[in-house]
Parts: sequence; structure tokens; C-alpha cells
Amino acid sequence: LLHVADSIKDCGPCWVSWQYSMERLCGMLLPLVHSKLHPYVNLANNVMLMEKINYLSYISASK
Repeated sequence: LLHVADSIKDCGPCWVSWQYSMERLCGMLLPLVHSKLHPYVNLANNVMLMEKINYLSYISASK
């Protein structure tokens, strides 16, 4: 925690340079990659699959 004061002095307020949201997103995406040969294709396919599953809940709720 001692680095926080120096960080605020160097980068400005925390809300300007806070990276928690990006780190959280990376933490959610990393487990979706299972292929070492084609990681980007694998990630894209898994994200698409997750979104399709999420969309199903909206379809079933509207009927």
C-alpha cells in the first residue's frame, strides 16, 4: 500500500488509471482458452458460446 501515494502523484486520481476492470475481464477470459495451437479462435468461439447461452435466458423469459 505504500506505493499508492506515489502512484497517485505520478498518474493522477485512481479513477483515471485504475485497471481493475481490465484485469477482471482478462481473468474471466483466460480460463476460456483451451487451445495452444489456435488460442484466439478458441477464445472467440468460447465467448460466442457464452453469449448464446446468455441469450437463451432472455428468449425463455420473454415467452
